[in-house]
Amino acid sequence: MNALFFLRIFAPARELATVLLGACLAAGCTPPPTGPVSFSTTLLAREPTDALLESVKKVGLYPTTVSPGLIETRWEETTHTGEPLHEQQTKLVRRYLLRIEKRAFDNRVTIEAQAKRCIPATLRFGESEVDGKCAPVPTLPPPLLTELHRTADRLEQLFTIP
Repeated sequence: MNALFFLRIFAPARELATVLLGACLAAGCTPPPTGPVSFSTTLLAREPTDALLESVKKVGLYPTTVSPGLIETRWEETTHTGEPLHEQQTKLVRRYLLRIEKRAFDNRVTIEAQAKRCIPATLRFGESEVDGKCAPVPTLPPPLLTELHRTADRLEQLFTIP
């Protein structure tokens, strides 16, 4: 069995989770924080962090911090709006934290999305941080959750290509 087999099985469950999250938000309940997505890869002939860094670049993400086992991407503005902050409209920004852990028989890749809602007029992007009037978004809205899962799927596919 390969990763694509599991993807076909669990994709409907992922879509259901996205729909349920949207319904929960519409009903006014507070959903739990979005957890990371992870997958396993075969052992690599090269340094795992280097392989992850190359894959991150191939999917169009821009790393700002790279250390053994950890890659942080830059904060990026999304096309999505967030809930108002101080009675002003907000835009959602997000970045990814990617970890790779070498284990006995494989590598474990974990991808976590961090998001904030920021007032656009105050928004400034630094090298590895975002400044302005912002508030964390612990639960990703459905479009960003879908983007997280698609990014994880693309990274996993890149690791399966020899």
